[in-house]
Amino acid sequence: MSGFAGVVCPDGASPDERVLERMAAALAFRGPDAMQPRTMPGAGFCFALLRTGPAPQSETQPCSVDGKVWLCGDVRLDGREELRELLQQGGRRIPAEATSEELALYAWQKWGEASFERLAGDFAFAIWDSTARRLFCARDLLGVRPFFYARFPAGIYFSNTLAVLRIPPEISANLDEHFIGDFLLQGWGGDAERTAFRDIRRLRQGHLLEFSNGTEKQRRFATLPIEEPLWFKRPEEYVEQFSAIFSQAVSDRLPRDRAIIFLSGGLDSTSVAAQAASIPQVTGQTQLHALTLDFQPLFEDEEGVYASQLAEHLKIPIEVFHLGNSVPFAAWQDPNFQTAEPSCEPFQASHLELYRRASLLARVALSGDGGDVILTGQGRSYFGYLLRQLRLGTLMSSFAGYLLTHRRLPALRMGIRARVRGLLGHKETEIAYPPWLDPRFERKLDLRERWKELQRPSPSSHPLHPEAYASLTGTHWANVLEDDDSASTGAPVEMRAPFLDLRMIRFLLRVPPVPWCMQKELLRQATRGILPEEIRLRPKVPLREDPLPLLLEKGCWTLPPPSQLVEASKEYVNWPAVCATSSGDAGYLILEKLRPVSLHRWLKGVEKPTGIQ
Repeated sequence: MSGFAGVVCPDGASPDERVLERMAAALAFRGPDAMQPRTMPGAGFCFALLRTGPAPQSETQPCSVDGKVWLCGDVRLDGREELRELLQQGGRRIPAEATSEELALYAWQKWGEASFERLAGDFAFAIWDSTARRLFCARDLLGVRPFFYARFPAGIYFSNTLAVLRIPPEISANLDEHFIGDFLLQGWGGDAERTAFRDIRRLRQGHLLEFSNGTEKQRRFATLPIEEPLWFKRPEEYVEQFSAIFSQAVSDRLPRDRAIIFLSGGLDSTSVAAQAASIPQVTGQTQLHALTLDFQPLFEDEEGVYASQLAEHLKIPIEVFHLGNSVPFAAWQDPNFQTAEPSCEPFQASHLELYRRASLLARVALSGDGGDVILTGQGRSYFGYLLRQLRLGTLMSSFAGYLLTHRRLPALRMGIRARVRGLLGHKETEIAYPPWLDPRFERKLDLRERWKELQRPSPSSHPLHPEAYASLTGTHWANVLEDDDSASTGAPVEMRAPFLDLRMIRFLLRVPPVPWCMQKELLRQATRGILPEEIRLRPKVPLREDPLPLLLEKGCWTLPPPSQLVEASKEYVNWPAVCATSSGDAGYLILEKLRPVSLHRWLKGVEKPTGIQ
């Protein structure tokens, strides 16, 4: 995705061009096609272009349609023609070749702040009204595109790349201890606004930030709606509508020249690949190339086998990367390797190599991310909903019909199996409070109470899909997708996930969970005759082995001794407690202990000659 950054000074002061040049240089990796720093009274912008398509893109930014209001950001819109028709109501003509950025500006002219809720797609951008001296920043509903900002006495900086905001001298390097605490408790930040740095903030997904007269306001501009369930007379209608939306979601994300498919052997990514290969433009112009990861030869991992089988079926080339001989945390040994925030990903080096290879083949990568969110449902909430609505006939036909067809009850997920396993003496792995936190840091942030807060399930009022709705409206997907952003991978490749298309999500949230979301029934029926039967009917299976304990047993890696730990991490972690029981841990405990180790590695990388300020 293209890179952007900017600074606004409401008093009309000119930005420091040297700082802007440094920010632009730090963005260059995102967009090799063009670099345009630009200043105007009271504001400065820099933009690194990554040409992707299929929709037209503004070659230069900031861009404007009236010379007064300017947009700088990364915009990919779905439903462009529908939006264009709405904009033309009233007699105004909008060119068919209008870029996505221009459509966003036309929408701003017509609806003002209300325009953001009408935009569907992946976007993060800033609109600068040079006449009124007001800045408006917006981030898409799911947080697919990142957006960061930092206040300083004379104004505000913003960018889609956190590291860029560490360049201005007005922004301090002070760490955010609340973020550090959350990271040590669970491996990522639990607050949607905080970053690892106190002065740099995230804009929440689906939120608008307004900055004017030296003050900022934030508000939510939209949320996922809770709509009435779909009650079709013919079961085939669910499959037909899903297939139509799925085809459109893939088509809108598919460039006209080349695309990567990040392919596993599961149903989600293989369905995306098969759909992409069936779109007419693929047969004529777009070249598809599949990339796959597995853990051969560490253990028998079938992901590469199934992925290769599909690639042969679709007649597209495939490369399989084997992680079985990888060394966990190999990237940490590279002195030039540094993530913007601490990360627990043990195979980061392989992850980066995958994206490096992808960047040599295409600018856009499709994935099956999001397929598990709603398509793997549970029947408990649906059962209760039908009882409350007194739809007893629907209840009987749905659950009894599923039993007759599949010879098993739909998954209710009421915890019955776990209780039975407990009665039989099978102890479930429990997530425990980490015993290795520094006591002073623990008391200062009241981390025990924070731990309890993080363990509580997110509330959800959705009648059919409460867990999916909570996941989609929470911070989960914004965190996950940041790992695939160019700022994390270092490669100019834009990840696109058709299952996270808003049209797809709104449709699936209205689909009755039984039978359509039991074991991805809807997707399995929609791909009949498209996927090989071995893949279409393959049950979802967890990874056969946990690679970290196996690699630990082989001596491929170990936790660092306390003597190698930096002073800064000792403010947060009791290292003797971490290292006392490091060998022979179960997989989960290994991951738990990797949080302090990951923090230590990251702090070592962000240290400055004078130390962390």
